[in-house]
Formats: sequence, C-alpha cells, structure tokens
Amino acid sequence: MMNTAQKILSVIVSLAAMSAIAGEGGKHPKFDLNGDGTVSTEELSQHRQAMFAKMDSNSDGNLTRDEVAEFKAKMKAEREANKKDRFDRADANHDGKVSAQEFAAVSDEMAKRMDSNGDGNVDRREMFKAMRDRDGDRRDGVHGSGDL
Repeated sequence: MMNTAQKILSVIVSLAAMSAIAGEGGKHPKFDLNGDGTVSTEELSQHRQAMFAKMDSNSDGNLTRDEVAEFKAKMKAEREANKKDRFDRADANHDGKVSAQEFAAVSDEMAKRMDSNGDGNVDRREMFKAMRDRDGDRRDGVHGSGDL
C-alpha cells in the first residue's frame, strides 16, 4: 500500500502528464524530451524518475512527508523569486513599473527567440524547443530571461 508521500507524488506526476498529453504542451515542454510534439511513455517515465530523485533529498529511495513538504516549499520560493526577477528584467527604465511599451518589448523579444526558423510564426515544435532551452528543467530552479 502506498504511503501519503507516494500518493502525493503519484497525483502530481499524473496531473502533469495528463496536462502535457491533453495538449498543454507549451505549459509542460519538459515532458516532450525529443521535441516531436508528442509525449511517449518512455519520456513520462524518465520525467517521473527525475522528479522522484529531486524530491528524495536523502537518496534513500523513499519519500517522507518532510521531503515532500521541503520540495514544495523550495518550488514555491523559486517561483516567487522568478516572478521578481522577471518583473525587474521587464522594467527597463527601473522605475518600479512596467509600462505597456516595456511589456510589449518583452513579448516581442520572446516571440523572436521562439521563431527559430524566422518565418514570422511560432509553431508547437518551436515553442517546445524555445521553452526547454530557456527554462531547462524549472524544478532545478534554472529560469530564463525575457518574459514577464
């Protein structure tokens, strides 16, 4: 029988996998490891194993409630720090506000980065690749520049 931490992990991974499979790939590009626009069971398995390893802070092959809580707290802190970093990058004139022009500049730059073939359009494959290149694996706390 699964313990509570295993149940929580199972739900997290299952929901994330369903989102990726259901077409929210732009939101979860790390599942599509080969960038082909689909998520294989092998890709899901690799992601699940990596996520478990990150949560298992003492590497004993088991998750405790404390490890799950610690992981969630770390992710929340990283998200909050990233929000501030993104705002500061968008505030080009450093006046503590993001104007419509500054906001548009961030969006325009992001679109240019994502349009890797320069055709003026961003297709699903380009979006996966750009987000994966920018973010790495967000669970590692590695965040890219540009977007607000």
